[in-house]
Amino acid sequence: AKSKYINLTFKEGINIKKIAKLIEENTKYTSDDVFNLLKDEEYINELINNYWFITDDIKDKNIYYSLEGYLFPDTYQITKDGTIKDIFKSMLDNMDKKLSNYKSDIENSKYSIHEILTMASIIELEASNSNDRSGVAGVFYNRLKAGWSLGSDVTTYYGIGVDLNERDLTQKDLNTYNGYNTRNSKLAGKLPVGPICIPGLESIKAAINPTNHNYYYFVADKHGKTYFSKTSGEHTNTVAKLKKDGLWYEY
Repeated sequence: AKSKYINLTFKEGINIKKIAKLIEENTKYTSDDVFNLLKDEEYINELINNYWFITDDIKDKNIYYSLEGYLFPDTYQITKDGTIKDIFKSMLDNMDKKLSNYKSDIENSKYSIHEILTMASIIELEASNSNDRSGVAGVFYNRLKAGWSLGSDVTTYYGIGVDLNERDLTQKDLNTYNGYNTRNSKLAGKLPVGPICIPGLESIKAAINPTNHNYYYFVADKHGKTYFSKTSGEHTNTVAKLKKDGLWYEY
C-alpha cells in the first residue's frame, strides 16, 4: 500500500517563498494558496490567540509574509491530504516547544520575541559559516545600541526579493528604502520590520544570549573561524589578510 504520509524538509535559512515552493512541489496546493493563507486575517488572529510567542507585531503592514521567521525548520511527516494549516501547525508547535525552554530569558530581554526572531534570522544568514553565532549576534546588538545601521546585505536582498546567489547588489538596491533594508540610513539603529528567513535553534539561542563584547565588525574565514574587529580599518586589514593567506570564504 502506498504511504499516506510524506516527509517534508524545511532547511534553516530558507524563507516563506521557498517554503511555499516546497509545499507546491510536494502537495496539491500552490504557492498562492500559501500566500493567501498568510494574508487571512482571521487565521492570523487565531494564531495570535493560540501561541504565546506570536503577537500583533506580525500584522505590521510593511511585513511581506506574516509568518516569516516563525515556522521552525525541520523534517515533518505530513499526511498527503493534510492542509497548509496542518503543515504550519506542526512547524509552529515545534517552534513553541523550542522557544518554551527560553521563555524566561525572552521575557527578561529588552527585545520583544518578534525582534529576537528577526535578529535570529539575520544571524542565520550572516553567520551560516561562522563558528561563533553568539559573537556575531553581539556585533549586531552593538550596532543597534550605537544607533548604527545594521548594514546587513542579507536584509537588502530580502527587501528587494532577490536570492542571495542570484546577483550582486547594486548601489540602487542599497539605497532602496523598505522595511527590511538595513543598508539604508533610515533604518539606522533599527532592526528590519520582521524576520527574513526561518532561523534554526543555534541562531535563536545566539539572538537570546549574545556574547557581550565591544566589537562592531566580523568576518568568518573559509573554515568558519570568525574574526572580530572594533574599527572598520581593522576589519579591512583582516579581510585583506584572509584573502592573501587563501582563507577567504568564496560564496
